[in-house]
Amino acid sequence: MAGLTACEKVILFDDIAPEPMLVVNGMQHVGQPARLNVEKSSFYINAEADLRVKDVHVNLYVNGAFKESLHVRDSMIMETYWTWSVEEGEVAHERPRYAFNYCEGEYILCEGDVLRFEVSSSEFDEVAVAETTIPYPPNVVSFDTIQVVDIGIVYFALTLDDPIGEDYYNLNLKDGFDVGFESSDPVFADFMNIIHIDDLFGGSEYQGRRWGYNMFNDSYFDGMRYSVSLHTHAYYDHSYVMEVSKVDYNLYQFQKSYSNYEYTDDGLLGLVTEPTQVYSNVQNGLGVVCSQSSPITVTATLPGED
Repeated sequence: MAGLTACEKVILFDDIAPEPMLVVNGMQHVGQPARLNVEKSSFYINAEADLRVKDVHVNLYVNGAFKESLHVRDSMIMETYWTWSVEEGEVAHERPRYAFNYCEGEYILCEGDVLRFEVSSSEFDEVAVAETTIPYPPNVVSFDTIQVVDIGIVYFALTLDDPIGEDYYNLNLKDGFDVGFESSDPVFADFMNIIHIDDLFGGSEYQGRRWGYNMFNDSYFDGMRYSVSLHTHAYYDHSYVMEVSKVDYNLYQFQKSYSNYEYTDDGLLGLVTEPTQVYSNVQNGLGVVCSQSSPITVTATLPGED
């Protein structure tokens, strides 16, 4: 043991920690002003609570022309911490803390707007730049119940008229989809994860989320009419409601890379792949600035319902 302690080496993480970078994130929506969260990156072993940046200035350009400077204010979040005492046991407490800079404009965003954000700070030499184009809404033809199986599974078809060009879609499940949905439709291939040996031979299915994003692109049906197939468990006789929208390339690539990151250490893919770098579209910084169209609400009912 004495020999082992003599071989110890102290590594100072401060010497290898990267310099902080501007971090810019924000989802842009039709009919709302532009919004961004701005903060600075922190080395992963540090426990910094305040990631605000000094003297933040954000300029918004719309369709190539300067539109406005966003208003910047500090944003607080509620932090939970725990205490323990003999009388009360473990008790949760909340306290506010400053976390990031919140930036908001006044111009109301429109479909087709090409947005460019330039973010600067006295703490950083370079200006962070991010661009996104707000998509037009999808052309939804129908959302129909195709079949109901006796074991309680209902099959649907979502039919879309897709324009020529790259388009990215998202399904936001609302009423009826209590456990999400499943699909073996090839449009979801980018988000199907190989976990079991059977998946290597075409048995993989996409597990749709009840909350969050369910995305696919039009590479399988670019410029054509296409029906996306999906199914779910029918526990009750009720309507099935979801929102269909388009998202921009940046959000799609971020969600795709983040999905790969989540499964890097799991299943068969985790044995043969390197860690995934999550997508960023911020030049001279980190983060993702993206946009989404206005959603189209669609409803399907079980046979015999009004």
